[in-house]
Amino acid sequence: MNKDKQKLLPSGSAAAFPSCGNGFAIGCNYWASHAGMMMWRRWDAAQVGRDFDALAANGLSLLRVFPLWPDFQPLTAQYGGCGQFRAWAQNDAPLANSDCVDEEMMGRFRMLCDMAAERGLRLVVGILTGWMSGRLFAPPALERLNLLTDPAARMWEVRFVRHFVREMKDHPAIAAWDVGNECNCMGGANREEAWNWLYEITAAIKLEDSSRPVVGGMHSLRTDPAASWNLRDQGELVDVLTTHPYPLWTAHMNHEPFDTLRNGIHAAAQSLLYSGVSGKPCFPEEAGDMGRNVCSEARSAGSARAAIYTSWACGRGAYLWWCAFDQGQLGFPPYEWTALECELGLFDKDFRAKPVLAEMRAFIEFLKGFPYAELPLRRVDAVCLVSEREDAEPQSMGAFALARQAGFDISFAGAEGAIPDASFYIMPSGEGYDTYSLPAWRRVLDKVRGGATLLLSKGGRMALGGLREATGNEIDFSMQDTPSEVEFTLAAHPGRTLRARSSSTARIVAHESKVIGETKDGDAMVTVADYGKGHVVFVNAPIERDSFLRTGAYSGENPNPLYLVYREAARIAGVRRIVEKDDCPCVGLSEHRLDDGKTIVVAVNYEPREVECAVEVNGAVGRVWSGRAGDGKISLPANGVAIFEVIE
Repeated sequence: MNKDKQKLLPSGSAAAFPSCGNGFAIGCNYWASHAGMMMWRRWDAAQVGRDFDALAANGLSLLRVFPLWPDFQPLTAQYGGCGQFRAWAQNDAPLANSDCVDEEMMGRFRMLCDMAAERGLRLVVGILTGWMSGRLFAPPALERLNLLTDPAARMWEVRFVRHFVREMKDHPAIAAWDVGNECNCMGGANREEAWNWLYEITAAIKLEDSSRPVVGGMHSLRTDPAASWNLRDQGELVDVLTTHPYPLWTAHMNHEPFDTLRNGIHAAAQSLLYSGVSGKPCFPEEAGDMGRNVCSEARSAGSARAAIYTSWACGRGAYLWWCAFDQGQLGFPPYEWTALECELGLFDKDFRAKPVLAEMRAFIEFLKGFPYAELPLRRVDAVCLVSEREDAEPQSMGAFALARQAGFDISFAGAEGAIPDASFYIMPSGEGYDTYSLPAWRRVLDKVRGGATLLLSKGGRMALGGLREATGNEIDFSMQDTPSEVEFTLAAHPGRTLRARSSSTARIVAHESKVIGETKDGDAMVTVADYGKGHVVFVNAPIERDSFLRTGAYSGENPNPLYLVYREAARIAGVRRIVEKDDCPCVGLSEHRLDDGKTIVVAVNYEPREVECAVEVNGAVGRVWSGRAGDGKISLPANGVAIFEVIE
């Protein structure tokens, strides 16, 4: 079973995005080293060329670039008596063209594209760059307007986008059009306003150029369609979604050392979540460490190594760093507003390459020597059903982490849509009564009745009709809004203590189910019951959400072993992989089946220490490209990988 068949490029498109070997692009976001966001006003073609030389020399293939909106559309307004509007102007002079686009700036952008093409660099163009690093950038006439809802602002935005795409669509260096940088930060909007704004901009792009994919460029999207910026609407309107997975800015991601599992899976897991719910490809468009205020250069490099290999193994297509060059020497806002915007480059202000760039270059060199043109799609063992009634990111990310620790791989699907066929489903607990609709719950049970296994966790206020019939359990006394924390053990692992928290308290009684996990007082915590031809594994705690919200859940020598519940559920579901690991939660495995029957295994170590992991290989180990594999074990360097083939 493999439901993870998203391609980064929509079918029928003539553009190659990304353009690199082995179906994966490594790159970065680019502002000129000498001027940052003021590069278009302080244009220095020679310096841009030197920047591109340095990036290309290190093997980078994809850059995200930004025509700063007020520089390219310098719209001003002229007023008469009592502040009455009289006319639109361009830098307080008559409009040079009906779209108020500065042709000198367009010439500079074309020059940048020419220099990129000469060096084999492809470009994702963030057309409407009105928000950048905490500062709003808009043409002077529009600065005080809501840029997402005001009719005048939207009129000029559409005019600018159409003009820009029309003039640049012939350039071969351009791989894709990005709507703009985090445009959901440019103003307030409800869901309908956000949808209409995004529709207008994407339609304007496609009206002028239908050959290239349109990239969303957004961050912090929601699984709940009622939210203004949600995954369903994005999937309806853009071709490719993006994540900007910084642990510092993402809720509940900054709970462990920077170079451990939580951050190592962040870029890939969040991108898979976005893709699974939206139905469109998604890749990490901005990733970074947010400078030396957050972690050392060495830890940044180790974390990036694990994140890049995980993104590659999960078929994300590209990984872009934020950003090319440090900007702390630039004396204007937003760089003067916060120290966090100063040290984010692959190069420092003196053009010293940082260790993270060496890691990116090493990965690129690995791809050059890898004998396959593209890594086959990973094997997926279970589908995690994502609530579309509330913010489901905590429990979804927690599910991915627990599965990774347990030794198998999952994909995501929105629970309120069509449920893909699978033999194993995971339904994580949410917080509200309305986490899953009754029709969604019934569709899942139909799959189980037909022979699938369901792992269902329950906590918070999540309510499901027919719970006793499905799980063989009933709640003994009323579910109370009283926080609880319990310790329990699994029958299969009697010496291991698991801890789980919930925002509610509920005791269950097993009637038609078998208890496979219980508290020291004998209360049932984990049960399994037959349902039709399938099975329901029930957990009386929101283990996915709890693990994700809990500090220290995924790192260190003895992380909270909640992943053992996932291992037991996978066993009940009949999951049998080519490589079965021992109890080694810091190592994640993915399997990639080749046409000749061989399997490539990518193992990633998410700890900053060398790890030796005992494994059972169902076949013979063949070629080894990284790390060491054989004799019933794999050895991985700190934050490193073991990549090998298995011949059955």
